[in-house]
Amino acid sequence: MIGRAHRGDVPDVEYLTATKVRLYFNMTSDDPQKLMQLVTKLKEQVEREVNDRLPRKVGIIAVQHFKQNFRDSGFHDGGLRPWKKSQRELRGGMGASARYKTLTSARNHLMSSTQAHIGRGEVSIENPVPYAVIHNEGGTIVSNPTITPKMRKYAWAMVYKLSGRKRGKTTGRKGKRAGGSKEAIPEEAKKWMALALTKKTKIKIRAKMPKRQFIGESRELMQKVSKEVNDSIQRIKDGISTL
Repeated sequence: MIGRAHRGDVPDVEYLTATKVRLYFNMTSDDPQKLMQLVTKLKEQVEREVNDRLPRKVGIIAVQHFKQNFRDSGFHDGGLRPWKKSQRELRGGMGASARYKTLTSARNHLMSSTQAHIGRGEVSIENPVPYAVIHNEGGTIVSNPTITPKMRKYAWAMVYKLSGRKRGKTTGRKGKRAGGSKEAIPEEAKKWMALALTKKTKIKIRAKMPKRQFIGESRELMQKVSKEVNDSIQRIKDGISTL
């Protein structure tokens, strides 16, 4: 049928010939206003997702990812990269601290201090603990402590603990307080004994800290973040389809 069909639909249809059709996209006076409202609503949803929701969710993912490194005693980046075990962990023992892994404790202060800072359209992860950097990157610590009576007492306690012997009465020189000669005790205990016996009032200590990275670029983390970004894009698409 040749002619224009008026059925109240958009678009209107005009049949020009048997093989030619023209479509008319007519808008009522309210349609432009409704369209602008939809565009504004969509813009607000996209901005809220990108500037607020997504950074918060990525922040949570990243913090949990970095905290997991402490639980696994290593850094996840293309697989787990194990940390060097601490002396405490290597010694073992039955003490309360012996059950904790490297860089962990009853307080877990270092791990729990890993935090996210949310900004508009961005998130940063940091650990503000003063000694976080030396553990994360490794390096050498140099200090010049004063040898106090309390420090000497602690040094003797470590000698007995590491040598596996009970404290006994002093018999002659202090070098034999641990129940025998220096040669009869472990190397680590000898270091503590040297501290206990030194006549110096100040000493210089150089301690090399192995790198035990817990924050940094991680392929596993980027996979998690990419998934969250893709999910965010899909939520935006789903929002558009419902408008």
